[in-house]
Amino acid sequence: METSTPSVPCLSQALRNPGAPCPAHASMAELLHMFGGEITDLAAGAHIPVLLRRVRAGQSLVHEGADADAVFFVRSGTFKVFRTDEDGYEQVLALAMRGEVLGFDALCMAFHPTAMQALEDSNVYVIPRREIAQISQVLPSFALVLQQAGSLTLTRSRDLVDIMAAVASDVRLARFLTHLSRRMQACGQSPRRLLLRMGRREIASLLGLAHETVSRCFSALAAMGLLHVNDREVEILDMDGLKAFSRSTRRPVEDAALTRKQRQPIAARATTGRHTASRALAA
Repeated sequence: METSTPSVPCLSQALRNPGAPCPAHASMAELLHMFGGEITDLAAGAHIPVLLRRVRAGQSLVHEGADADAVFFVRSGTFKVFRTDEDGYEQVLALAMRGEVLGFDALCMAFHPTAMQALEDSNVYVIPRREIAQISQVLPSFALVLQQAGSLTLTRSRDLVDIMAAVASDVRLARFLTHLSRRMQACGQSPRRLLLRMGRREIASLLGLAHETVSRCFSALAAMGLLHVNDREVEILDMDGLKAFSRSTRRPVEDAALTRKQRQPIAARATTGRHTASRALAA
């Protein structure tokens, strides 16, 4: 099943005559303001309508293989981007949040290579592909917004490469959480109290791990005193510790079983070592 993009009846008319009144659910000014567009363009954009589409939790925004007839800017909510393999396995490829663009990778082809599904009630601005060039002419800052959004998509892909570069599974999870923390902060939310929109299986698919492994890694990080985990509610107790642990590329999960109280400070271990050596020399 393919998802077609509804048209905005008066969008083309508004582009030809930006001063003409036109009722719409949202305007280009709102989209530009979210990305810090130019003030002059904000004034002109107030008269140009844009379709604001509401997507319920669990509902598909785009199906894999659907016509690539639009790009979508996330106004609120969270989406997962995934593809379904021939054997039915769902491979999660990305997580998209407020201020990010969906469908940018399909501008060079005729169809969407991935599917997009809302993980919570969400809203997106819908920009028809056929209108992109004309909107950019009327509102020059929109072209810059599209470039920035596309660049951000590439940055998210690089972040995932960084996560997958970790050999140890618990380090992958730690990197995922630190990246997610930064993104939550950029959206104006708490960087320490995270409400995970993806379940354990979806996180496992994104990180290339088994479902059981992800659950064990959450328990291991919690045992170290780095996190407090209550189902999908995760509180980062030690941000500096989590960041430091996320850079220990090859640390095995078994070593993470020590609790925070059991971990002796480096300075204390060094002092103990010197005292032991002194006693040995005195003997």
